[in-house]
Amino acid sequence: MRRALAGASHILVRQGQIMQPVRVEVISPLPEGWGVCLTCEAMMARANMGKAPYARGLEEYPPDWQEDFQRLSDLVLDLAARHGDRILIRIWDPRSLQGMFKSIRFGVRRYPTFVINGHEKMTGLDAALLEQVLRSQGL
Repeated sequence: MRRALAGASHILVRQGQIMQPVRVEVISPLPEGWGVCLTCEAMMARANMGKAPYARGLEEYPPDWQEDFQRLSDLVLDLAARHGDRILIRIWDPRSLQGMFKSIRFGVRRYPTFVINGHEKMTGLDAALLEQVLRSQGL
């Protein structure tokens, strides 16, 4: 299998067949240490609002929030490791402009929410259910 870049999307070529990777958009609040979108971070830095992203850490959050974030991180990293080029994962913080737009567009009311290929939506951290939805979308 080889990868070619066509425009802004990735295209996979396997044995003469062109395959699009399954797109997974994860919409979930992220720890401040991860920062928000680059534009928002730049505006906040210029206005001297808060610490730099690297100075903020996960330890500032309650233990249950830390555990949920760790579970989300593990789930996303596992998906990326197992599926490689067959999956394209993007993570959006609903507090960023892009994340707020995605939340409104997809009608997200609870987090984390996974939007697969722009239309199939799943909320929560159930790895087995997510895998089932991914398979139904061609992964």
